[in-house]
Amino acid sequence: MNHIRAIPAVKSKGRKAGAPAAFDMALVAEDMKEYQALGGIAGLCAAQVHTIFSLPEQFGSYPQPLAYIEWFTPLGTPEPHTGMHIIKRSTRYTR
Repeated sequence: MNHIRAIPAVKSKGRKAGAPAAFDMALVAEDMKEYQALGGIAGLCAAQVHTIFSLPEQFGSYPQPLAYIEWFTPLGTPEPHTGMHIIKRSTRYTR
């Protein structure tokens, strides 16, 4: 994927139709060494991107945009019947 969207909903105005919000999901490399060594989904965590932003120069130089994300629970063992990972929105700082 070459892009991630974080777009708030737009209310309709007169004849102009509104648009729903679009907050993409992403797999974030939380442990790059594990991800590079094992491949697959090792070292990755699921997150939903809510805002993409840049800081003013007075806060330092960051070459890449920053993102506010909502973490999900870690990817565990796949569910046996579907082979899919079950995740939930994290309710703790430690995920």
